[in-house]
Amino acid sequence: MSPSNFNEDLRAGLLDWLWRGWSSLGVAGTGSASARADHVVDVETLLLATTVWGRREPRLFDEALDWLCLHGSLVHMQRLKNLHKQSGLGDAAVLGAMADVAQRQSSQVKWKALAAPTGSKRTLEPLFIGGASLTAVSDPVFAAHGFQRGRLELRQMSRAPSPGIAANLWLKLRCLFGTSTRAEIMLHLLTTGPMTAARLARLSGFTQRSVLLPLREMALSGHVIEPPLPQRERVLPGKTPAKRHRGPSLAYSIRADEWSFLRTWKNPVGFPKYVPVTALLAACQSLDGVLAAADDVKGYPSATLAIRCREAMKKHATQLHQQGWSDEMGLHQRLTGQQWLEHIAQKLPLLIRSL
Repeated sequence: MSPSNFNEDLRAGLLDWLWRGWSSLGVAGTGSASARADHVVDVETLLLATTVWGRREPRLFDEALDWLCLHGSLVHMQRLKNLHKQSGLGDAAVLGAMADVAQRQSSQVKWKALAAPTGSKRTLEPLFIGGASLTAVSDPVFAAHGFQRGRLELRQMSRAPSPGIAANLWLKLRCLFGTSTRAEIMLHLLTTGPMTAARLARLSGFTQRSVLLPLREMALSGHVIEPPLPQRERVLPGKTPAKRHRGPSLAYSIRADEWSFLRTWKNPVGFPKYVPVTALLAACQSLDGVLAAADDVKGYPSATLAIRCREAMKKHATQLHQQGWSDEMGLHQRLTGQQWLEHIAQKLPLLIRSL
């Protein structure tokens, strides 16, 4: 199996997923491609992935940056930082350059925290990889972050996310509740169902305390159902106390029919699903680096490549398991190195295209 063929298939699927996601959010000039109606678009994960694979598609990169300058107020900065820190997905230097452009081109002061250059580079690194020609005049903002590219000219043609598209439910909730933890809570209760504060925090990327406090306040409205407090049982001497179980009775929930007014779309019938993909994309980023390095060496041993790829995947094993991707990645299957690599080469591109 050629590393370049595997990597080309993987990158093609990832770029297609990025185009469909940004198209649903309102970027201009993407044709009829759009995200799956039954999956919610995660804008923070989309942005982090764009800092990696958007460098291979200049048009996608600039259109995403155009949307960010116009509608970046809907991006949750703390969640963006948490996802990057927890999963390793994204390129911090590229994200800093995009944040710098966003805070200069708009009145969104919140990008300033990410806009500071990470360090000075003596020679500028090409921003776009593969096929994008360098120009004599480099954009000063990107040059300050160590990247060379032509002067940036944003078209300002990006539209606001349409509330009539089911995939935009997350940003629709942020428009309604504000870019806050409350919108994240509502998203998961609507798309996943009853869940504990601990699971809510794990899915949203926040600490349990930052989720539990607004949850309890929202329960006071009567529209979020708080689990009953467990009764304290008096334990008599010589007797073993009864075990406390975590389950639906300890999970926060909502009455879905009370929120049916949010369904302003025809497809799907109910609310779309939230499918966490941050760990999967972070694993793809690690694999991309290994495959790119192997592609630069002629006659790279396939056994060595399999070992390197498996080591890269194991770094993300815990999060892949938490987000339900372990079986898809063959992490629990007893496969030899070469067998596992063939399994990944066939499974992973198909999996990305199904998102």
